[in-house]
Amino acid sequence: MPNSFRSIGLIARATAVIGNQRFQPDQLHHNQFIYLMQIVENPGITQTELAAQLHVDPSTCLRTVRKLITSEYVVRTVDEQDKKRRPLMATEKGQAVYPDLERYERQIIAAGTAGLSTGEKALLSELLGKVANNIKHIQL
Repeated sequence: MPNSFRSIGLIARATAVIGNQRFQPDQLHHNQFIYLMQIVENPGITQTELAAQLHVDPSTCLRTVRKLITSEYVVRTVDEQDKKRRPLMATEKGQAVYPDLERYERQIIAAGTAGLSTGEKALLSELLGKVANNIKHIQL
Protein backbone atom coordinates (compact mmCIF):
# COMPACT_ATOMS: atom_id res chain seq x y z
CA MET A 1 0.00 0.00 0.00
CA PRO A 2 2.80 2.56 0.68
CA ASN A 3 3.79 2.27 -2.98
CA SER A 4 0.27 3.37 -3.98
CA PHE A 5 0.61 6.60 -2.03
CA ARG A 6 4.06 7.17 -3.47
CA SER A 7 2.58 6.67 -6.92
CA ILE A 8 -0.08 9.29 -6.17
CA GLY A 9 2.67 11.70 -5.06
CA LEU A 10 4.70 10.98 -8.18
CA ILE A 11 1.66 11.66 -10.38
CA ALA A 12 0.99 14.96 -8.60
CA ARG A 13 4.61 16.12 -8.83
CA ALA A 14 5.08 15.03 -12.45
CA THR A 15 1.90 16.68 -13.67
CA ALA A 16 2.82 19.89 -11.82
CA VAL A 17 6.30 19.94 -13.39
CA ILE A 18 4.89 19.29 -16.86
CA GLY A 19 2.23 21.97 -16.37
CA ASN A 20 4.75 24.51 -15.09
CA GLN A 21 6.92 23.90 -18.18
CA ARG A 22 3.98 24.02 -20.55
CA PHE A 23 2.58 27.29 -19.18
CA GLN A 24 5.94 29.02 -18.67
CA PRO A 25 5.46 31.09 -21.87
CA ASP A 26 2.22 32.42 -20.31
CA GLN A 27 4.18 33.41 -17.17
CA LEU A 28 2.24 30.87 -15.09
CA HIS A 29 4.84 29.46 -12.71
CA HIS A 30 4.80 27.41 -9.49
CA ASN A 31 1.43 25.76 -10.10
CA GLN A 32 -0.35 29.06 -10.72
CA PHE A 33 -2.23 27.36 -13.55
CA ILE A 34 -3.99 25.13 -10.99
CA TYR A 35 -5.19 28.17 -9.04
CA LEU A 36 -6.30 29.92 -12.22
CA MET A 37 -8.35 26.89 -13.30
CA GLN A 38 -10.19 26.89 -9.97
CA ILE A 39 -10.88 30.63 -10.17
CA VAL A 40 -12.22 30.38 -13.74
CA GLU A 41 -14.36 27.35 -12.84
CA ASN A 42 -15.65 29.01 -9.64
CA PRO A 43 -16.20 32.71 -10.42
CA GLY A 44 -16.44 34.75 -7.25
CA ILE A 45 -14.54 32.24 -5.10
CA THR A 46 -12.79 33.83 -2.16
CA GLN A 47 -9.15 33.29 -1.37
CA THR A 48 -10.11 31.35 1.78
CA GLU A 49 -12.39 29.06 -0.23
CA LEU A 50 -9.69 28.61 -2.86
CA ALA A 51 -7.10 27.61 -0.25
CA ALA A 52 -9.57 25.11 1.22
CA GLN A 53 -10.42 23.61 -2.18
CA LEU A 54 -6.77 23.20 -3.11
CA HIS A 55 -5.76 22.09 0.39
CA VAL A 56 -2.95 24.63 0.59
CA ASP A 57 -1.76 26.91 3.34
CA PRO A 58 -3.56 30.30 3.29
CA SER A 59 -0.23 32.19 3.03
CA THR A 60 0.79 30.10 0.00
CA CYS A 61 -2.57 30.83 -1.58
CA LEU A 62 -2.17 34.54 -0.86
CA ARG A 63 1.24 34.69 -2.57
CA THR A 64 -0.02 32.82 -5.62
CA VAL A 65 -3.17 34.93 -5.93
CA ARG A 66 -1.09 38.12 -5.65
CA LYS A 67 1.10 36.90 -8.52
CA LEU A 68 -1.96 36.09 -10.62
CA ILE A 69 -3.29 39.59 -9.93
CA THR A 70 0.07 41.19 -10.79
CA SER A 71 0.17 39.15 -14.03
CA GLU A 72 -3.37 40.38 -14.79
CA TYR A 73 -4.93 36.90 -14.88
CA VAL A 74 -7.19 37.59 -11.89
CA VAL A 75 -8.80 40.56 -10.15
CA ARG A 76 -10.04 40.84 -6.59
CA THR A 77 -13.49 42.44 -6.47
CA VAL A 78 -15.79 43.67 -3.69
CA ASP A 79 -19.04 41.87 -2.91
CA GLU A 80 -21.88 44.41 -2.93
CA GLN A 81 -23.84 42.53 -0.22
CA ASP A 82 -20.85 41.83 2.05
CA LYS A 83 -18.14 44.48 1.79
CA LYS A 84 -15.68 42.28 3.71
CA ARG A 85 -15.93 39.51 1.11
CA ARG A 86 -13.34 39.86 -1.68
CA PRO A 87 -14.28 37.46 -4.53
CA LEU A 88 -11.74 36.54 -7.17
CA MET A 89 -12.60 36.75 -10.84
CA ALA A 90 -10.60 35.78 -13.91
CA THR A 91 -9.80 38.63 -16.26
CA GLU A 92 -10.13 38.39 -20.05
CA LYS A 93 -6.49 37.27 -20.08
CA GLY A 94 -7.28 34.54 -17.54
CA GLN A 95 -10.36 33.45 -19.47
CA ALA A 96 -8.35 33.38 -22.70
CA VAL A 97 -5.76 30.91 -21.37
CA TYR A 98 -8.39 28.64 -19.78
CA PRO A 99 -9.03 26.50 -22.91
CA ASP A 100 -5.30 25.62 -22.93
CA LEU A 101 -5.48 24.69 -19.24
CA GLU A 102 -8.50 22.49 -19.89
CA ARG A 103 -6.80 20.87 -22.88
CA TYR A 104 -3.71 20.16 -20.75
CA GLU A 105 -5.87 18.52 -18.09
CA ARG A 106 -7.58 16.30 -20.69
CA GLN A 107 -4.21 15.34 -22.21
CA ILE A 108 -2.74 14.41 -18.82
CA ILE A 109 -5.78 12.31 -17.97
CA ALA A 110 -5.68 10.59 -21.37
CA ALA A 111 -1.95 9.86 -21.04
CA GLY A 112 -2.28 8.67 -17.46
CA THR A 113 -5.15 6.31 -18.21
CA ALA A 114 -3.87 5.02 -21.55
CA GLY A 115 -4.35 1.29 -21.81
CA LEU A 116 -7.10 1.18 -19.18
CA SER A 117 -10.53 -0.11 -20.12
CA THR A 118 -13.61 2.04 -19.57
CA GLY A 119 -14.43 -0.06 -16.50
CA GLU A 120 -10.91 0.33 -15.12
CA LYS A 121 -11.08 4.10 -15.62
CA ALA A 122 -14.40 4.24 -13.77
CA LEU A 123 -13.03 2.07 -10.95
CA LEU A 124 -9.87 4.18 -10.70
CA SER A 125 -11.94 7.36 -10.51
CA GLU A 126 -14.20 5.88 -7.83
CA LEU A 127 -11.34 4.56 -5.71
CA LEU A 128 -9.25 7.74 -5.97
CA GLY A 129 -12.33 9.74 -4.98
CA LYS A 130 -12.76 7.60 -1.88
CA VAL A 131 -9.07 7.91 -0.96
CA ALA A 132 -9.15 11.69 -1.48
CA ASN A 133 -12.27 11.97 0.68
CA ASN A 134 -10.67 9.90 3.43
CA ILE A 135 -7.47 11.95 3.38
CA LYS A 136 -9.42 15.21 3.32
CA HIS A 137 -11.07 14.36 6.62
CA ILE A 138 -7.94 13.37 8.54
CA GLN A 139 -7.55 15.38 11.73
CA LEU A 140 -3.97 15.68 12.97
